[in-house]
Amino acid sequence: MLTSEQTKQYHDEGYVLLTSVFDDTDLAGWRREADRLEAIVAPPEPDKPRLQVEPEPDGGKTKLRMIEPLIDLSPVYRELSKDPRVLECVESIYEEPAFLFEDKINYKPARVGSGFPLHQDYSYWQEFSEKLLSVFIHIDDAPLETGCMKLIPGTHRMGLLPVKEDGHCIRTDAVDWDQIRTFESQAGDVLIFHCLTAHESDPNYSDTDRRAFVLSYNPQSDGNQYRYDDERLASYH
Repeated sequence: MLTSEQTKQYHDEGYVLLTSVFDDTDLAGWRREADRLEAIVAPPEPDKPRLQVEPEPDGGKTKLRMIEPLIDLSPVYRELSKDPRVLECVESIYEEPAFLFEDKINYKPARVGSGFPLHQDYSYWQEFSEKLLSVFIHIDDAPLETGCMKLIPGTHRMGLLPVKEDGHCIRTDAVDWDQIRTFESQAGDVLIFHCLTAHESDPNYSDTDRRAFVLSYNPQSDGNQYRYDDERLASYH
């Protein structure tokens, strides 16, 4: 559960960082599961359902970028999506129960993990609740060279910002870049941010992966908006 100060920070700035939420035992299990999932979807190919691959190979090998959706493949991560240490924080923000909206694991592999330019998640989700938020759970340490998360506080109160021709990445003249904050986080830290909070990450230039499990939620009062119903999930196999 968040403190009143943490809840206020989320509403004022569009994010809150929670440190050391999960311990080494949790992390060891999630790393094993991330490795297992990577193995069962191998070889990663761009035309495989639910996978994204890195645009640049590593030593001639295609590297996995992301699996989405995930929890129907993984009892371990399904339990994490319902973990009180996650849900109680989300429900502190909403002041009501929450529904899971989206789930994925980002692998951000060593040396070739690509960056993601500044964007707002809501630019992809405009048909859904404006109260959506994401819980970014660090499975590995995320120093600067791994392409850690960066965001601009307060942008959640600015609506959808002007974007480039791709329709999602924010124009460079639309924000005050002096306000950007960098989150060099430790494994077990959790970053919660609003769907309108502008954020980005650089490429992973390091020799270590920077994996993260990302859960997105909406308040119960907005209904169950989970993006992957049984019929759609079946198409991902």
